[in-house]
Amino acid sequence: MTQIRYITFGLLLMTFASGTLQAQTKVNWLTYRDTVNNRFVMTFKYPDNLVAESIENGRCVGEKININPDSADSYVTNTMRWCVWMQDINDYPIDHFIASEKSIFKGQVTEKYDTISIANSKAVRVTLVSTDNKDPYRQMIYLKKYSTLFEIVNNTNGTDKDFKTFYNSLTIERTKE
Repeated sequence: MTQIRYITFGLLLMTFASGTLQAQTKVNWLTYRDTVNNRFVMTFKYPDNLVAESIENGRCVGEKININPDSADSYVTNTMRWCVWMQDINDYPIDHFIASEKSIFKGQVTEKYDTISIANSKAVRVTLVSTDNKDPYRQMIYLKKYSTLFEIVNNTNGTDKDFKTFYNSLTIERTKE
């Protein structure tokens, strides 16, 4: 029988199993809170080793990057691992955003649709996987609330259990007038 022991050193968790040493960084989760257009308050949790920021019409979580102030993309300050993009519900249909994400792929794309609950509302989750191993995996969640379409995107190249924690922590509440 394999014996597993845990020893905690600050934020580093060491696991001893079968005579090998494995280091796992313990991540704490922070809460991001933002009032959007004086219409609603959005909150979500994200790991403390990442940053959460407002980028254009979205709120994105990712690794901090160095920016070149002379670059046209100087407003992008993190890798945008996960994003919550917001559009007026009447601007584009959801199929427009799915087609845009599919255009990234080169191989044959498999689409999987299911329904989940986020922020006390029903949402559609779309997972895209390509037959070409070089193409990224994509997961998008579409939620309509308060005349806004929220597109919650996992931009990592693979499934991400922390993404599930991120989107399950999302709350969207109307501001008090």
